[in-house]
Amino acid sequence: MLSAKRFWWCLVLGLSSLSLAQAPQPVVMPFPLEVKRVPSGFTKGDAEAIQQDFKRLLRRSGVTLPDFAAFDLALKELKRQDCERDDECLVQLSRNAHSLYALYASVDFTLEETVVASGRVVREDGRAVRFTQTVKVKKGKDSFLEVVRVALTQLFAALKVAELEPVKPVEAKVEPSRIQPPPPPPLVVEDLGAGQRSTGKAFVFVGAGLAVVGAALAGVGAGLGYGADHSGDIASNPAMARQAATAQTLSTVGFVGMGVGAVAAGAGAILWGTAAPAPAQVSIMPIVGGGVLQVGGSF
Repeated sequence: MLSAKRFWWCLVLGLSSLSLAQAPQPVVMPFPLEVKRVPSGFTKGDAEAIQQDFKRLLRRSGVTLPDFAAFDLALKELKRQDCERDDECLVQLSRNAHSLYALYASVDFTLEETVVASGRVVREDGRAVRFTQTVKVKKGKDSFLEVVRVALTQLFAALKVAELEPVKPVEAKVEPSRIQPPPPPPLVVEDLGAGQRSTGKAFVFVGAGLAVVGAALAGVGAGLGYGADHSGDIASNPAMARQAATAQTLSTVGFVGMGVGAVAAGAGAILWGTAAPAPAQVSIMPIVGGGVLQVGGSF
């Protein structure tokens, strides 16, 4: 019974390890480790060993490196050595290797016998996803290579390279604010009867004015005139004759004015009344939560 339990526990742990192993890892292209100062006795073989340890420890930290062919070709096509100070150098390196990230790291050995490891990570679009981190480890009695391995392991942990996104995250798009559209212009309809109505109004007003003036003149003429009883006096008296003539003229002009004014006013009324009706002007103005309908016209 105990062996069966152990079997099932081993099976569960194996499946868990398999699922973790299959989890996607970020692909990081490293620039060759820059070794600045070294202790005495440092050999060419030590330099090659440090470069190998650098890539091995980076893989162990939880990332994937490009394969050997892509790695070597990316370095040959880079043709620049300023990745320490220029992020564009790392951008070109990551694009050459078809990786999402590129990493720069360096190791220095101080006069206090301290190993100083520093580095940063840049994404292929130029964004610095991991700013420069620095780790210091005292050499003590350990060998230089052993302390470098410790410092690089701590550096990759400080950079959190294992937490890099395996794929480039989708940038959230900010929707533009909804701006209330401007109100549409009012609906304009041609008024075909506007001229006729204006002419009719003018005739009505002018005719009415003439009729009033004519009535006034006729009234004045009637006041100045004489009746039939004074016909003999008018014939013998020149002054009365002139006044009678003036009264007759005023009366005649007054009655003519009244007639013309009445005819003009009547014609204007006909024109005004038979003109096409004025079209209504309609406009719609949208507002928040609805709209406003405006209707207008003229008469």
